[in-house]
Amino acid sequence: MLKGIAIGTMTVDHVGAILFPDIAFLRMIGRLAFPIFLYLMLLGIESTRNTKSYFMRLLIFALISQTPYFLAFAIKPYEQLNIFFTLLFGGLSVYLFHKGNLLGLLPVLAAVFLNAEAGLYGIVFVACISLLKKNTALGVLASFLLNSPFLFEWDIQALSLLSLIVIVLHKQGCFRIERETAERAAYFTWMKYAFYVYYPLHLTFLYSVKLYLL
Repeated sequence: MLKGIAIGTMTVDHVGAILFPDIAFLRMIGRLAFPIFLYLMLLGIESTRNTKSYFMRLLIFALISQTPYFLAFAIKPYEQLNIFFTLLFGGLSVYLFHKGNLLGLLPVLAAVFLNAEAGLYGIVFVACISLLKKNTALGVLASFLLNSPFLFEWDIQALSLLSLIVIVLHKQGCFRIERETAERAAYFTWMKYAFYVYYPLHLTFLYSVKLYLL
């Protein structure tokens, strides 16, 4: 359910950004997606049995998604790296710092100098959500401090804070559905790759609509 919310709000956001940039309401809905995906990524790192494989999967789909990304958003091929790179750099940074490894600074620098989507803001947001997983109050406070400039400027990015409600509810046990063992295994196998494949596919579809129908 949480992945469904994230994918749904992301799709609405991209429909607004790519096809209907004048409809601000679509972008407002889309602000919820990014923090939820950060939370899902951190859950993935925490639960995976093979961390290297997890990060490699992020890298592979980041590379696959780059062409649909720059075409859909009408930018130069490497003017900006897509959100998979942000997830990769943010996840690596948090993972390494949790292990006390100062090399966790390198993914932060990579996100900034390679201009990954959301940049330093995105990486710090990963840290805020990571903190929220351990201490709800401190994580929420850190997220509010990070987004406080948007609150003062009445920027729609401040609406990303609404996603914290969904994240906290999930942390408290909401959205969980009990399944039989075999059914649960099949469910997770399907959901494991849903977003990875969906991201480049939906960007390709939106680009095609923009190119041939608008």
